[in-house]
Amino acid sequence: MSETIYLNVQQSSAINRPVVRIDDVAEVFCENKSVKKQVEKIVIQEFKSTKEFKQVFSTCLLIQMITAAIPNCQVESIGETDFIVYYKPLGKESKWKDRCKSILVCLLAFFGAAFSIMTFNTDVTTPELFDQIYELFTGTEAEGPGVLQAAYSLGLFLGIILFFNHGGRYKLTNDPSPLQVQMRQYEQGVNQAFILDAERNQESKDVD
Repeated sequence: MSETIYLNVQQSSAINRPVVRIDDVAEVFCENKSVKKQVEKIVIQEFKSTKEFKQVFSTCLLIQMITAAIPNCQVESIGETDFIVYYKPLGKESKWKDRCKSILVCLLAFFGAAFSIMTFNTDVTTPELFDQIYELFTGTEAEGPGVLQAAYSLGLFLGIILFFNHGGRYKLTNDPSPLQVQMRQYEQGVNQAFILDAERNQESKDVD
């Protein structure tokens, strides 16, 4: 009796050991549990390099390996047709380098956002507008920052927190933030570009 095996291949997978097996890149389903385990342990690639590496594979290659290891089986792929394996070997990462990178990113984000807000306020003459509103309601000229500026600053802070749905380690809801959505779209775009380049340069691992 032939076994039906379902493969749900992910678009990209990151591993830190040189031996790549099917269960590292795909979800396997089969009613026969022993066959499922056998498929999951099939070796796809063994990286010899000690440096970071990435390789594009075709799902047809997985099907060929499975049918060679398990005769008379039927393989159904319900995932990606091509996928990427990002190989990053384990090593002693320098903590101070990671901290310096995190601090640098935080400083760039903070001062970049501050500069953008200040240039926007200057472009639309926000300070003059506040002075006009203050004079309109009180009949006197404003003497330095007041309630309007404080309310505006507080509202800007709360607006950023609500928009990005993220404050420190806490999230207001379980929905992904706009930044997370953009990062996922960027990741998918990078993967698709790398897959297309590998196919055009015939660097993708495919069936013989």
